[in-house]
Parts: sequence; C-alpha cells; structure tokens
Amino acid sequence: MSSDLQSALENLVQNNYQSIIIVVAVAYDYILIFSKEVEYVWRRPWSWVSTMFVLVRYVGLLLAMTTGLGGSSFVPGPPQVSIVFDLVSIWGSIVFLFAADVVMIMRVYVMWNRSRIILWILLFIYVVQTITSVFADGFYQYPNDHSSVTIGHLASFSFCNVSADVPLALNMLQLVPRLALAATLVILAVTQTLKQSVVMYKAKQWQLNRYMQLLVRDGIIYFIMNVLFQITSMLAFSPNLTAIMLYISTFVYVFFFALVPRFIISIRELYDRDAHGHSHIDTGFGMRSQLNVGTNTTMSAMAFTDVNREREDPEVEGDADNSGNIELEEVRRVPGQV
Repeated sequence: MSSDLQSALENLVQNNYQSIIIVVAVAYDYILIFSKEVEYVWRRPWSWVSTMFVLVRYVGLLLAMTTGLGGSSFVPGPPQVSIVFDLVSIWGSIVFLFAADVVMIMRVYVMWNRSRIILWILLFIYVVQTITSVFADGFYQYPNDHSSVTIGHLASFSFCNVSADVPLALNMLQLVPRLALAATLVILAVTQTLKQSVVMYKAKQWQLNRYMQLLVRDGIIYFIMNVLFQITSMLAFSPNLTAIMLYISTFVYVFFFALVPRFIISIRELYDRDAHGHSHIDTGFGMRSQLNVGTNTTMSAMAFTDVNREREDPEVEGDADNSGNIELEEVRRVPGQV
C-alpha cells in the first residue's frame, strides 16, 4: 500500500468520525431551537428580518450538513458529487454571509438612531466585500477553471479529492473587506455602548440597558467568528492541514452557521419575555441569563417596538407580536428610564 493511499484511507476514517459528530451536533441544535423558531418567527407577523432568519437558518443548515458529510464515505458517488458539494459550499456561503451581514448592519444602524451616515459607511464596506466575495468565490474558484479532482483507488474503495488553486493575494482580497466590515460593526456597537454608559453615569443610573448589552455581545461574537471563519477558509485547501486543524476549522464553520439565527431569536425572546414579566432568558444552549423583573423595558433607554403601535397593556393578547420587527424599529430614549 503506497503512502499516499494509506494517508487517503486515514483521512477518510477521520472524515467519517468528523461527519458523525457534525451531523449529531447539527441535528441537536436544530431540535433545540425549533420550538423557539416556531414561537418567535413562524407565529409572528412576517417581516424582512423573518426572511433573513430563514436564509441564515436553512442555508446555514445546508452548509453545515454539506461541510459535515463532504469527504466522508457516507456520501458515495462519482467525482461530480464532490464538485456539487464544492459549488453548494461556495454559493451557499455567499448567500449566508449576505443575509448575516444585513442583519448585523441593521442592528448597528438602529443602535445609532438610524444615522444615515453610519448606514452609508456600512453599506459601502458591505458592497465592496460582497463584490470581492462574488468575484473570488463565484468566478475565480469556479470548478471548471481553477479546481482539480484527483481519484485514488484502494481495494474496493475510490477516493475523490477536490482542491483549488487559490493565490494568497486573492485570499487577502477577500479577507480584508470582510474583516473591515466586521471590525467596523463591532467598533460602532462598542462606541455607542460607551456613549450610553457615560450618559447613564452622569444620570447616576448604573445599569446598562439589556438590549444594548445583547447587541454588543452579539457584535463582538460575530466579529470573532468572522476572523476565525476567514482564517479557516484560507487554510481549508492547505496540503499541510493537520487533523487537529481540520477538526477546528470544521467546528468554526458549523458553529458560525448555527450562531447567526440565534442572534435574531435571542433579541425577540428577550423582548417577549421581558414584556411579560418572565425572570429568565433561555439562550438556547441550555444556559439561562437573569433578567431584572419589574423594569419597564418598553419604556427603556432603548426599546425595540413597533413605532406605529403603542403598547398599552403588555398582557393584551397578540401584543407580543410587536417583536416581529424588533431589529428594524426605532430606538426611543426616555429620560430617567433605563
């Protein structure tokens, strides 16, 4: 048995183990959050945020399963199957990142009181990075031109491997605009939080608004995962990729795809539960965060409610539907309220 075939067999075994872990984790995540998805998305009035949720949720699910099953013996077939998986990964990532970035941009836009300057800055960076991603992933890495498929045979097994010849300069062309957008989002979110903290300190109110905390936390996590996602994307086709790096890169991929839908669910859940006097928020990972019962969240320094429907009684049936447009609505400040 040649060393190349022996290495291919070892990689196949590792990929099979990895596939089992990923499929189980993705299935568990889907089951865990499905009830919240029904409650906070499908049973609420439809909005553009709902559309973005469906994109990041189900395109991300498809990408996670493709990443998990690709390269394993659980999906046998001709070399064209590997190419199809590669195309799904390329174009699916573009769609997923498009929707995820739109959600994060609109959150920062709301945090800055719908500032047109902030919006135009973010949209400019967003358009640049989208164009570079479509060019690099959609055209330069097109399988017929820049990908190669190698086939090896061992006993009754055939091994199919897809590799892409991607110059480092092109990877950097993708990396810089993507990280610039993520960094701008987190800097703007943190800056606005610090400004709010100073205002509250001067007003002798020491507790930062929970919605602001949630948005900033999500922004920081999104930035970190963006960095890791781009680094692992660059290393994915490296011939010197070790087994440990392979597991880490796969974990980052799957976690990133599963994370963004939770951003939308978490803020809708916070709004709904806080408005109805519940004392805890379930993050969806089996962890619960404490709320301060009794605070008037809808009259807080930052309230994400429907500006065309004033809340009169939080217990009125159907009133929680206001949370359907949480990420889009106007930020309202009421002096003396936190």
